[in-house]
Amino acid sequence: MLRLIIFLVFIPLRCFASLNEMSLEEKVGQLLMVHFNGEAVNEDARFLVQNIKVGGIIYYNWSNGLHSPEQVKILSIGLQQLTAFNRNPIPLLIAVDQEGGAVTRLKNGFTHFPGNGDLGKTSNPLIAKDVALAIGQELQAVGINMNLAPVVDVNPNNSVIGLRSFGDDAETVVAFGKQALNGYKEAQIIATLKHFPGYGSVKVDPHADLPIVYKSKEELERVDLLPFAKLASSADAIMTAHILVPALDPENCSTVSEKTLNYLREVIGFQGVIVSDSLVMDGVIKKCHTVDEAAIQALNAGCDVLILGGKLLNGEHAGFELTVSDVQRVHSSILRAVESGRISETRINQAVERILTLKNFLTMVR
Repeated sequence: MLRLIIFLVFIPLRCFASLNEMSLEEKVGQLLMVHFNGEAVNEDARFLVQNIKVGGIIYYNWSNGLHSPEQVKILSIGLQQLTAFNRNPIPLLIAVDQEGGAVTRLKNGFTHFPGNGDLGKTSNPLIAKDVALAIGQELQAVGINMNLAPVVDVNPNNSVIGLRSFGDDAETVVAFGKQALNGYKEAQIIATLKHFPGYGSVKVDPHADLPIVYKSKEELERVDLLPFAKLASSADAIMTAHILVPALDPENCSTVSEKTLNYLREVIGFQGVIVSDSLVMDGVIKKCHTVDEAAIQALNAGCDVLILGGKLLNGEHAGFELTVSDVQRVHSSILRAVESGRISETRINQAVERILTLKNFLTMVR
């Protein structure tokens, strides 16, 4: 039996579920990417995957240990095995922030790669491909199939993104970002451009408050939006920024702004998966007031995957993170919003269709 389980886990898995086969509860579950506290599969993980039927898990050092490649691999395999007991055994997106440099979740037993800022200083974009390929191969080896990278914010002079950016020139960011996407594609890892429409000019940390960018639309298109416009056709997913950009929408944070995400869809032409940045951050919660409301507004605005993982890093609510019960409540809040007509089932179906399409072409844990 053990030999059979190992065989099933290490072949490429395909997601054969269709919308017609899924209940509304299952569809809403697919929208959620969450974290849990545990270095191995536990009851919390089982409940999230088998009861709420979440579509994704995001790893953090403080919640999942990530002590060694062996520990991470066993955790990933165990999580994917949980899906086999669901009525529709749809594989999980298992994601991590493995940008290199300062934002590196996998450390012990993994290669420590330079960050984007150092790569940009080489003036050789092909190095970005080599690094992304190597990162991707290490992720693939431990069952992680999605990297929340690369960062393609253009960083002229701010301390929020800093060395996470390839540089202060938009064309340089495009060149390095393109090669990073090529590297992840070769490694068969889902790559995520971030953070649309661009944190490059902000000095306020969105974990603590909502940054505002006072640029004209023309200036945005010349600088901040340029990497997304040029790279969107090669990207699997794009992550939103918790930022107010009056030139695109004078009222709403980009994550919950239909106008801003329509620009990404209709003007830039991106047809892949839009991923919200973590909805526990004060940059989005301060106006939405609750994570539940932020999730509903982000979904209605056009986000397909809602990240409920992570904790606040600073500010008055530093350390706040969602529990399994909180995730269940958010799931229920979205269901009620659909039942009341506030969210259309058409919008749910659009999001789930994109997620299933992504998973159908995904090579899972080898």
